[in-house]
Amino acid sequence: MNEKPTAPRSIREVFDRAIRIYKGTGRSTWMLALALELIAAAPWLFWQQQFTPTLSDNLQHALAALTASLSSPALWLTTLIAIPIYLILYSALIANINGIAAGRAVAAGEAIAVGVRLLPRMLLLALLFVCIVAAGLILLLVPGIYWAGTLLLAFVALVVEDAGVSRSMAVSRGLIKGHWWRAATLVSYVVVIDLLAYLAVALITGAVALVFGAGATVTLAVSQLLSLATDTLIAPLYLAVYVAIYYDLKSREAAERSMAKAV
Repeated sequence: MNEKPTAPRSIREVFDRAIRIYKGTGRSTWMLALALELIAAAPWLFWQQQFTPTLSDNLQHALAALTASLSSPALWLTTLIAIPIYLILYSALIANINGIAAGRAVAAGEAIAVGVRLLPRMLLLALLFVCIVAAGLILLLVPGIYWAGTLLLAFVALVVEDAGVSRSMAVSRGLIKGHWWRAATLVSYVVVIDLLAYLAVALITGAVALVFGAGATVTLAVSQLLSLATDTLIAPLYLAVYVAIYYDLKSREAAERSMAKAV
């Protein structure tokens, strides 16, 4: 059983806890993760099916086809439909992972119900997150990266605490304050694992391409299936790390408050 930490832990201990949470995942987690990645891939797959055949080696023709695809109502409609479904499933996966961390099972149906209830807040939070990070990236790049880090736990706080949008952002900023590099280090571990997994996918896809050809249906199918499997396996690990960071920083916050009262 995964217990909530009652005292601050080292980076290694927090990551070990995240791994234990990840190992505690079950069928409901993998169902949610697979559904999440299928929805995330839907607009891209639609674009590939509709517009990749029109691309050519001629740069001018390729740019014209790309411009046409970006102005396609069907593509935008697919994306607009996918976004709320994705956020419902993302909230559901957070609820499921948090249940594992807290030692109580949260079934897929129950988690999805949480996601549906929180959808309006998740939509607003996602919009604000994208706008804030994009503004920072446009300014000088570094502010965008920093602000993304300060809001890292906003989605977790919204689901775990059933908080409002502004409260979720404030909780994340408060927890990350003074611990930005600590959180970034923990997330970087998963990023490295993710990159290694994609390197393995690229090597396998390359081997298949040598046999069947780069544009062969078999090669494309293998590439897409392996990418989907990788994303499905990694998505719960990211959230397990976020949840572990959240509880670790919560315990640190409580410890700091206790010390302040004792002074």
